[in-house]
Amino acid sequence: MTKLYLSLEYTLPEERFEDAYTALFDVQHLGIAEAHDEITICFLHDGSDDFQERSETHLQRLFAKFNVPAILEKSLLIKEENWNKEWEDSIDPVWVNERIVITPSWKQETVSAPLKIVINPQMSFGTGHHETTRMVAALLEQSVRPSDFWVDAGTGTGLLAILALRLGAKRVYAFDNDEWSVMNTGENFIHNNITPVPPNIIIEQNDINVMDIPVCNGITANLHRNLLLQNMEKFATALQETQGVLIVSGLLKYDKDNVISVALDCGFSHIQTINEGEWIAIKLTVSL
Repeated sequence: MTKLYLSLEYTLPEERFEDAYTALFDVQHLGIAEAHDEITICFLHDGSDDFQERSETHLQRLFAKFNVPAILEKSLLIKEENWNKEWEDSIDPVWVNERIVITPSWKQETVSAPLKIVINPQMSFGTGHHETTRMVAALLEQSVRPSDFWVDAGTGTGLLAILALRLGAKRVYAFDNDEWSVMNTGENFIHNNITPVPPNIIIEQNDINVMDIPVCNGITANLHRNLLLQNMEKFATALQETQGVLIVSGLLKYDKDNVISVALDCGFSHIQTINEGEWIAIKLTVSL
């Protein structure tokens, strides 16, 4: 019997994504995809006539309970035979600039670039389709020096850690608090013909709020604003000895002044801010 899937697309502000995930903690879904101010939740249909109505009502109650301003925009039923093909067809190679392209493995033969990063996203995030990922990649390109040690905080798919190595970094430490992201990162290293061998390449599950970041030359942190603010002093400590570089994103233009102010108080100097639409990425360095 052909399986049927239900896809529910909601709009809500990206700064409320974490609240939405809290509301969905006990929900038996297959996965969640993020886009700008939008999440799409996928379910395996149980075959009942009222499954879609029950699912929509249940999520509406959960979002209301946790005060999440999610609005259902689209419901879609998808047959199993079309699922993988539709998903794969929807993910195209992404050009960061004329040198860097990010591509899924099934389309890697269609593009050629000096720096081609192969990413199979699976259930984690970081395909290059989001503005913040592209901006951090662009700032990373101008920041990595030979023999550097870079840390990728909240690595997602491992894209930025892989790019740092391709740009000449000697060592990388990629971590995420999500088990799926850590597994996907390891797979993506292999897709790019990179064998994760400690101590030069370490991938592990870790929580930025409880860990100590090792002394390094640079940190990429494409995270939510609150996580960045909470850990700004920790970033500064890790970069103090090398007077290294911090590249942060996951930020809207309205966050700029607050984030830079906290960074300056922690000993950073502001080097550059770039933007795509309402999203920004900030490059900082530890002051002398």
